[in-house]
This record gives sequence, C-alpha cells and structure tokens, in this order.
Amino acid sequence: MSLTTLSGVVTGIRHSTETVGQIGKNGGSVQTGQVMAFRVDERSAQIKLKDMPDLRDGERVTLAGRAKNGTFRALALRNDQTRAVYATAAWPGYVIGGILVALGIPLSLMIIGLPFLVVGLYTLYQAYSYARAEKMLQG
Repeated sequence: MSLTTLSGVVTGIRHSTETVGQIGKNGGSVQTGQVMAFRVDERSAQIKLKDMPDLRDGERVTLAGRAKNGTFRALALRNDQTRAVYATAAWPGYVIGGILVALGIPLSLMIIGLPFLVVGLYTLYQAYSYARAEKMLQG
C-alpha cells in the first residue's frame, strides 16, 4: 500500500502516552512514546511519535501515511505554519533489519533463519516507509 498525503486544518487534538516493554528480575527495557489523535478537515487521523509535536487546534498540517479502517495513520507530520516536520527516525529500523537479514541468510540453510529473514525484511520495509514519509514532507 503506497503512502499518501493529507492536508488540512487540525481540530479536536487528543493525546496520550504509550509505554511498551518489559521489566524482569535482571532489568528490562521500556520505551515511552506519544500518541496523538485528531481531525484534519473532519477526517480522523492519528500519529505515534517519540516526542510531542508542537501543534494546536486550528493550525494547518500535512500528513504522510496510509488510510486504514477509516483513520489516516500518519508516519510523519508537518506543521505548515511553523514548517516543523515530526517523524520517527528510520535509521534504527535499517540497522536492526540489516542485522536480522544478515543473520537470516546463512541460517536459512537450517530453516531456523527464515523467521529472521522475514522479520528483517519487514523491518527494512517499515524503516523505508518512515524515511519516505519524512522525505515527502521536507519539500
């Protein structure tokens, strides 16, 4: 599914904090992100970012992402009034995806590498989508 853009005036901003990870006896890993839901010219939209973007009701934005189940799921956001672009960094996905593919290729001779290969290729695809969405809004 290809990326598209959505432009318009933001209304009804709602936000929440999303925490993902696990903690065990020997430590753990927890990541926190921000989820914003709002309307863009009466169309439902949402975006997940590491930090909260500077955005107010009534400002004009352009989003890059995909529509799913009636909601535009943005991968990147540009505040057209401040010209600030907010997006998730793609490079961690490229690194992790590359490592998984590099492990999966030799291990695929023993079938166990196939999941590494599949997850690695999907991670590379996701990273590419984030990078492309950000690039769409830079110009």
